[in-house]
Amino acid sequence: MAEVDVERIVGELASRHGIRLDVNDPAISIVLVNRLVLEHSTDELVAGIRASMHDFEEAVRKVQTRAGQLVAAEFNDRVGAIRSELQRDIALAGARANEIVYRAEQANRHPVMLRWAVVGTLAALALFLMGLWIGARYMHV
Repeated sequence: MAEVDVERIVGELASRHGIRLDVNDPAISIVLVNRLVLEHSTDELVAGIRASMHDFEEAVRKVQTRAGQLVAAEFNDRVGAIRSELQRDIALAGARANEIVYRAEQANRHPVMLRWAVVGTLAALALFLMGLWIGARYMHV
């Protein structure tokens, strides 16, 4: 704190209130003692506030750390849930794809089998007719 200008105080008392004091007067000593007590109290108050601020900042750091840990844990839980759901969806899609492929093979196999059955029947009919023709042609001789 700035030093007290005792002469200014003595001058103010004289001009405002008409009280004349000497610089060595005991009343001035009381003002200086009050000033020292006030400075000491102020220093203690400032030290207490600084200690409280330090404790508060430390508590805020702990809260931030804990909040970060909780957010990270929640994030990991959510990511794990999403990952397992995606894996389940992929497995389900794979099963559906296998079913579609099986049905497509079955659908493609039916016309092929029908086509070979028709070709076989026509070949058998052609052989039968050839046999009849050969038999009719060479048996009448």
